[in-house]
Amino acid sequence: MVSVLTACGAAGPTGVQSSSVAASTSPTPVVAPDGGVLLGRFGFANGPTDSFSLPVSSLLTAVVDQPDNVSAVISRPAAIEVYDYLERSLPAAGFSITDQDAGTATMTFTGRGWRGSFTGDDQACAILLRPV
Repeated sequence: MVSVLTACGAAGPTGVQSSSVAASTSPTPVVAPDGGVLLGRFGFANGPTDSFSLPVSSLLTAVVDQPDNVSAVISRPAAIEVYDYLERSLPAAGFSITDQDAGTATMTFTGRGWRGSFTGDDQACAILLRPV
């Protein structure tokens, strides 16, 4: 069974989250200025929690929240929608897109002391963030 972490979920005591994370019953998420939800509002304790955001409709199905590795698997919205969102929101949040390919739904970026990557397909997409 896969549980879902929604926009106001909390990290577990180990700081590591996976598909066993319980679903959140929190109220409506706080929306970031770019129309997304800040990483910190998804319950992440690590990463650029106050500047990196995902689309407000994001459904996270697996996450890792460690000081040297922050990742999220997203089952919705579609990968191309997340890609388009990141293409718009990353520069405004202080990140530079270093490489991208809409045809393969891949992107790399850096900023605020982090480097990241995005990849997706018809089933899901994922974000990986690591400190620089």
